[in-house]
Amino acid sequence: MKTYRPFVWLLLLIAFVMSCQKERSFENGGGPPSHGSLQSGTTGDCLGSTVQGVYKKDSVLGAGNYVDVVVDVTTPGWFVISTDTINNMYFRATGNFPVAGIDTVRLHGSGKPTAAATNVFTVTYDSSSCTFSVTTLPGSGGGTAVFTLAGSPGNCVPGTVSGGYNVGTALNAGDSVTIQVNVTTPGTWSITTSTLGGMTFSGSGTFTTTGVQTIRLTGTGTPTAAGPFNFPVSAGASTCSFTVTVTALCNDYYPRTANSNWSYIFDNNSMDTLYRNVLSATKSAIGNSYNIFMENDGSGPDSSGYFRKSGGDYYQYADMGYIFGLDGPVWGEYIFLKDNAPSGTSWTSGNFAGTFTDSTTHQTYPVLIRLKETIQQKDVSVVVRGTSYPNTIEVKEEYEYSFDNGANWTLSDVYSIYDYSRCIGLVKWEVLDATGSQLLQELTRRQIF
Repeated sequence: MKTYRPFVWLLLLIAFVMSCQKERSFENGGGPPSHGSLQSGTTGDCLGSTVQGVYKKDSVLGAGNYVDVVVDVTTPGWFVISTDTINNMYFRATGNFPVAGIDTVRLHGSGKPTAAATNVFTVTYDSSSCTFSVTTLPGSGGGTAVFTLAGSPGNCVPGTVSGGYNVGTALNAGDSVTIQVNVTTPGTWSITTSTLGGMTFSGSGTFTTTGVQTIRLTGTGTPTAAGPFNFPVSAGASTCSFTVTVTALCNDYYPRTANSNWSYIFDNNSMDTLYRNVLSATKSAIGNSYNIFMENDGSGPDSSGYFRKSGGDYYQYADMGYIFGLDGPVWGEYIFLKDNAPSGTSWTSGNFAGTFTDSTTHQTYPVLIRLKETIQQKDVSVVVRGTSYPNTIEVKEEYEYSFDNGANWTLSDVYSIYDYSRCIGLVKWEVLDATGSQLLQELTRRQIF
């Protein structure tokens, strides 16, 4: 198995040999707290937040009052996620993240609002924070509205759907539908549809008068499939429905569909090429299913690794013992790309434990190895061999090793830069020395017409 990701194994092996020390000490490190982020870019917006329930002045919050927030977990462990207290209300959750990756946490509300207002809450986790708003309604009258849906029992009227709906793209405040209702008794109202295709529409408010009125239901969630989705809406005995059409756009930065293929050139030498393709067969390991990549550099077909995607995280399952020149197999997986994280995001793989034998002294040492990934640029255009590739994510991959059970880590004197283009995959890879001034090896995508 050649595994041309991360392509730098022999260079790392040299670094290991030069850094071996004869005296070793061992101690357990690490701690239980998790690490990660709530925030999307530098805008202060949450990666995702969905407010549920009706909030009224002088009404105690109950089980139906909660907020779901999206968390990008970089280090598993326990967590506390909470907001500040606004208008005598707050939201909080505690628990444990078993694995790294994108997760959703439900923050349960507590308290009793003292005023009707729009309340902007700041939620914090680890060193990150973001904001979401909760509207509290007037408590006077205290009644629930009675109304029927226009168009019942057929299509909602007017049932106007706004926004754009694409597979893999999270809905925002502009993704909504307007419908008409006929109010017979003023009061508070709340409507939430069922979840279809990863999407839910909801709204709440207060009717102060009777008669025909228009309300808006706002969409949340991330579409999981293409096609039309017919959402039923109910209010009392009346029902109607509206249709949302989701378009399948390519949002994959490392395609894994069967028969996908790429051609590459090493070090700008048109005679030194590499061909990669995805098999229809898959591999099962550690409870996951991986797509199988093959390669051919002219000497015949060989394995090029096992890959999968979960949410916005891309994983490789590989023999780290073979990759890093250890004494025996050390199989495991790590995240090599995140397509839904902002520029500047970093994460570190778990530790891969093995032994390394110095070819000069013939001494054997236990060693831990880990990889650190950092998003250098997000959705930029890069030019490779005269072809411009928009929507490209650039990732810096660094390599660390420890001979004292993780008490101290040494950074390798080489690192890699990977460019992944949306809908295409890897378009360029470079290996550089620690200073970044010397290009040690390069692989570039060859455009074939």
